[in-house]
Amino acid sequence: MTLKPRTWKELPSGITAAHRALVTALREIRECSTRTQADIARDAHQEPTTLSNHLNGGRIPEEALLRDFYAVVDKDASGSGPLPHTLEFLLDLRTDAKKKHCLCCSVGYPATAASPQARPQQPASRAVKGPDRLRARHLRHQARQHRFPIAPVQAGVPVPRDEGDRHPAATAELSWSETGVVARYLADGHKRDAGFLLWQAGASYSSAEIVVAVGSCRTAGLHDAAETILINAAERTDKQAVLNIAAALSEAGRHDDVAFMLAAAFQATH
Repeated sequence: MTLKPRTWKELPSGITAAHRALVTALREIRECSTRTQADIARDAHQEPTTLSNHLNGGRIPEEALLRDFYAVVDKDASGSGPLPHTLEFLLDLRTDAKKKHCLCCSVGYPATAASPQARPQQPASRAVKGPDRLRARHLRHQARQHRFPIAPVQAGVPVPRDEGDRHPAATAELSWSETGVVARYLADGHKRDAGFLLWQAGASYSSAEIVVAVGSCRTAGLHDAAETILINAAERTDKQAVLNIAAALSEAGRHDDVAFMLAAAFQATH
């Protein structure tokens, strides 16, 4: 059955990129059920207005409500294939969205309007505005000092000369579709918009997709953007995912990027 297209409200401009990513994912999950929102909310043990608030960026759902909502839609979509996001991914997005912004954390959270000390909205990650240059320079210095040795990768089958003697992954370096979008955002001074795309890549892309995105940014001369992706990938809570990304970068021959990301991961945990 083809699901009826749904028109969503525009999200509030004041929510963080992390919260925005969570709401976007929740909406994509909701699209997988043909039932009314009221029916979904009832089976998920919440009021329809509560679910509507979650889907429109008004509040970050409690973990129990998120789990119940996911279970209901998963049941509704049974037989139609897997949902677009796993429950674990949604819980990770929720964790990021709940973190309060300060100089020591990586994810922003909007201050309440009633707070007399409310500050201007902060980006969802230190890297959303573009990686801090001093921090990036420090990470590059750590990488050059060989504090994070990389296991050598066995050479594969040689590439024919007429293909440029390049690793096969190199041919994919121009294929990240968002590269041009990021470049335009940066050229127009829309650093927050560019930062959101880069944060989303680092926080949610698969290992292979990150190799392509980082390589594409490097090829386009967007080295700060590439490092933003790497920093956000290094800050994932799933450390096995971080290791998988490092292995994929190493296999693609991007050893400097591996060292940079591992330096960022080391700094994030200390």
